[in-house]
Formats: sequence, structure tokens, C-alpha cells
Amino acid sequence: MKKAWLAILIVAGLVLSSFANAEIYRWVDKNGKVQYSDVPPTDTNAQTRKLSTNTIEMDKLPYDVRKAAEAAPITFYSSPDYKDVCDTARALLKARKLPFTEKVVKTTDDVKDIVKQIGKAPMVPSLSVGSKLVQGFNEDSWNSALDAAGYPKQFKPKTAE
Repeated sequence: MKKAWLAILIVAGLVLSSFANAEIYRWVDKNGKVQYSDVPPTDTNAQTRKLSTNTIEMDKLPYDVRKAAEAAPITFYSSPDYKDVCDTARALLKARKLPFTEKVVKTTDDVKDIVKQIGKAPMVPSLSVGSKLVQGFNEDSWNSALDAAGYPKQFKPKTAE
């Protein structure tokens, strides 16, 4: 009895997997109706559509990082004029594996745009964590602001076991 069920499940799996990558054809018929079929029409040009497996894309960030990023997104303000200190600041964010947006301040128009967003011109480099702005780079100040916003000190990606 168990062997019969196993055989049925294997056959069902093979049949369903054949549909997973099936080609579907789409065309508009004489009456203007859109038609779909797994057999191409003979009297008209049809667009080939490829069906793939139905998957849900999951964010690769851990839940606590995603939650903190929703509540207090990180914006890093940098400038090519202060490359060394900006590289050090960027390295801190990357070492903690945090999602951030980097805004490069090059022109006076860039400064004007930032002033509209946060109310004042940032000292470069600066870090915005939610509504909190940390002017200049100080590792302890940046880590404190990130910790207070709920970002983990460092997360370890899940490994396959």
C-alpha cells in the first residue's frame, strides 16, 4: 500500500513539474479577444510566454534589521572631498551589514536638497538614523545611534544546516 502511494506521488510530481516550465502562447483572435493556450495558433503570430515556478522572494535581511530599517532608515552623507574619513564611516556600516542610502554631497544644489529634507546642511560625513542626525564621524556616536534605533550590533546570516 505504501509503495502504491509513493508511486502515485512520484508520478504526480513529474506531471506537475512538467507544467512548471511550460510555454504558454498569447494572441488576439479575429474578434479582438486575447487568447492563451499551450498549443500555438496556426493562423496568427503568437507571443511565447514562459511560466516559471511560483516563488515568493524573501528579503535576505534578518527580521530585526528589516524592522529597524522600516522604523529608522539610515542615510549616510558623504563627499569625495573627505574620501578617507567617508571610507572609514562607510566601512563601519558595511561591517555591521546594515542597509543604508548614501547621498554624495558634491554641489551647492546637493546641499540645498539636503537642507530641504533635514532642515540643515550636514557636516560630512554625517549619519541620519530615522529622525536623528549625527554630525561628523565618531564611531562611538554612530554605533550608539544605530543601537538606539534597534539595529543589531552585527548579525550573522542564516547558514544551511
